Amino acid sequence: MTNPTYMIVAIDIHDPETFGRYVEQAVPLLQEQGGEILAATPNLTVERGAWPRQRLTLIKFPTWSQAELFYQSDAYQPVKALRESASDGDLVLVQGQPDSESDKLDGQSTPHYLLGTTTMTDTGWITEYMQKTPPASAKFGVQGLIMGGDFTVLEGNWPRESFVLLKLPSARAYQDFWFGEEYRAMKELREANTIADHVSFAGVVE
Repeated sequence: MTNPTYMIVAIDIHDPETFGRYVEQAVPLLQEQGGEILAATPNLTVERGAWPRQRLTLIKFPTWSQAELFYQSDAYQPVKALRESASDGDLVLVQGQPDSESDKLDGQSTPHYLLGTTTMTDTGWITEYMQKTPPASAKFGVQGLIMGGDFTVLEGNWPRESFVLLKLPSARAYQDFWFGEEYRAMKELREANTIADHVSFAGVVE
């Protein structure tokens, strides 16, 4: 099974009108390569560390090559120039985990995401974390879309060593998982052994 690829774009917009023209022209081009916008929002909640930009766009492509075809295509270059003139940002491609049958929701739900960029300060904790976290994850419907996969920085700066992207079925499920007792001990274990920046946000309705 081919792993999907996620394009993560963190941006500050200083020319909304021009950026709006960029979006109108970019969306059909990314859709030609199977791209799907999972989130595009200024409503970010910093859960740990810091987040350098005001907005975040999350795009999923079926394969790495399709993401590159979109970004490198001749048709996209003048459109990309619109974005660059209207905003400042950081853009990265990250390899995701294989899709599962449960990835899609019921067509009426708004998923909630947690995106983390992480640098480990120790690795001795990972085995315990991976053994004890799944029960809490399963209870709240957590899906690991990115779990430290290969990545390529296309624009700007991403200072950490790896990425994590979690998807939950709702904002309530996210709150119950991230701040609940079931995950608390493992969360504390992870935080004690990593330097990280985490941000949470709502996705588009599925």
